[in-house]
Amino acid sequence: MNTIIGVFFIGGLLLSVLVSVFIKRSKNGKRKIAQLDNLQHVVRMSVADGVLTANERALLQQLAIDNEFDPNEIIAQAEQQLTETGAFSETQLIDKNKKNGDDFEKYVVQKFSKKFFSLKEWAGDKYVEGRYALTTIQPDLLFDFTLAGQTTRLAVECKWREKTNRNVIEFAKPEQMARYKAYGQNEGVPVFVVIGLGGTGAAPERLFILPLDKAVSNFVHKNQLKYFEKNINSNFFFDVKSQKLR
Repeated sequence: MNTIIGVFFIGGLLLSVLVSVFIKRSKNGKRKIAQLDNLQHVVRMSVADGVLTANERALLQQLAIDNEFDPNEIIAQAEQQLTETGAFSETQLIDKNKKNGDDFEKYVVQKFSKKFFSLKEWAGDKYVEGRYALTTIQPDLLFDFTLAGQTTRLAVECKWREKTNRNVIEFAKPEQMARYKAYGQNEGVPVFVVIGLGGTGAAPERLFILPLDKAVSNFVHKNQLKYFEKNINSNFFFDVKSQKLR
């Protein structure tokens, strides 16, 4: 039972390594293959993270010993296959997404001309055990737009997505959207969600400006997005009269 629980956390990628080695080295091939078939059903329920962590390494070693195989050979083949696949680890994927998010914020900031826009706040998202700075619950960027001696404040939340998911984009969690709307109402500030789609955070393929007061949920369908698309080659400008960012 402990062996089954251990394999559950290893994931599908490492399973193929175990199958190939166990079938080759087993003294009782049919019995071991049957065991692996049962394990495969369990492992398919997990998600392969594409990295051999310290815990997974220990589990593999114990699994090899329990089944009378050389643990060093199991580990070596697992590492070889991971190298050959070039798969992103879960940690790498998180880092990749965070980097694209950070890069997109920088990309958006540079789209606001210093001639008209003054960046007042650039909120962070650091928190621990439910504790976070007040700026964490507000949109990413806060600008003052000044034209003809008149200054207007506006807030911008930045979201980059590699692609749509079933033709929709989730630009915020429900609680985030509620916080942003509350912020806009309490501060009397128009809030806009700038969405980058495709490419990378530093160079998105398409750009959209969604006024938060036009959003009815935290999802937006691609058919709706087309009404908010912006020319990716032009800078942002704020129309004070209409309260529109374009």
